[in-house]
Amino acid sequence: MDYSAATKALEKGYTIPNLEARAHLIRLQDDLDYQKQIRMGDIEFEMDMMDDMLYGQPAIESGHVMSQNQLDRLNELDSIFGTQAGDVDELGIAALRDWSMNTDPLKYTDPTPYDLDVYDQEGKFVGTSPEGLDRYYGGHFGRGIDISMDQIMRINPKAIEYYKKKGRVGKPQRNTMYDPYELGNRISDVYRHELKHGILDNYGEPYSHPAIYGTGARFGLSGDMARSDSQMFRNPSRYEQNPFKTKYYASPHSRIPEYSQDVAGDYTREVIADQNKRTFRREPTPRPEGRTHHFNTGGLVSLVL
Repeated sequence: MDYSAATKALEKGYTIPNLEARAHLIRLQDDLDYQKQIRMGDIEFEMDMMDDMLYGQPAIESGHVMSQNQLDRLNELDSIFGTQAGDVDELGIAALRDWSMNTDPLKYTDPTPYDLDVYDQEGKFVGTSPEGLDRYYGGHFGRGIDISMDQIMRINPKAIEYYKKKGRVGKPQRNTMYDPYELGNRISDVYRHELKHGILDNYGEPYSHPAIYGTGARFGLSGDMARSDSQMFRNPSRYEQNPFKTKYYASPHSRIPEYSQDVAGDYTREVIADQNKRTFRREPTPRPEGRTHHFNTGGLVSLVL
């Protein structure tokens, strides 16, 4: 492992949280036996993601009685994307199908803090981030995807806390706002968001992020995140990567596209149609020569080695 990036960051005065623990984790990630085992975990995770997309109930459709605002927004999104009740997130499914062809055993890991210079999935330099994903819910690094649990758990924490911090008599009391499925739904939604970046033209097409936010608003499982996505889809100035800004165009006289949710829906359908024409063939991953140490393989993993 090359620690030069971390050393340079420390020399500049950066603080790298949990440096020793992260170094240990990265040593595990370099172990070939460990990599064989986590591939099985990746397969199970992707099966769970597919189940969420096929059978999970979108948050916007949930509730015994829908509010008028909720119903109006659902009808509006269905009109934009050409969807209806019972449909599934086809953009998410296409993205998951594409990403499942990636046989890199570390495809669900964050390369920071040792690779402190952060690049996006198209190789464009983004910046230096000693905190890794701390500012974001998740990130797509081209070869890998990862999420920030710290940020995900900051969203409306009352929904994921089983007990109130302090009751009236000084003892923890049951939190009536607690939802046992909410944290898992958030994790699923963030991974789905990042997966979609893998099949979109993230810099050449300004409607890439709106397509993600719009389908997240329509099919996201977490109520909090679906409402946030709906706001981002309606008004892209709410998020940092808003492409409808003057600074993203070469000349001050360049024509800045006028944002339209309907155009985002058209672009989404075009991407789905193109993805459905693809044929997929997974390239075999070369087997490592000889055995390594640290970990023993067994159970389900032994059936595929």
